[in-house]
Amino acid sequence: MGTESKMDEERNRRLLSAGWVAGVGITLVEMQFGVDYVLSHVVNHVSTIVGWLPMIGTLLRQFQG
Repeated sequence: MGTESKMDEERNRRLLSAGWVAGVGITLVEMQFGVDYVLSHVVNHVSTIVGWLPMIGTLLRQFQG
């Protein structure tokens, strides 16, 4: 009976470890997708802001005299 209990404990420990590894892996993948999503939007906004730079420069030159 003692060996069966130890075998069950070992199996449960391995399953728990596998669950943790899978959970951490899924979390890292989700974080990478999130970062990619944010970066793609930042690139879109930067291109828009760069398009505004000539207008902003002209306005600043007019207000500064």
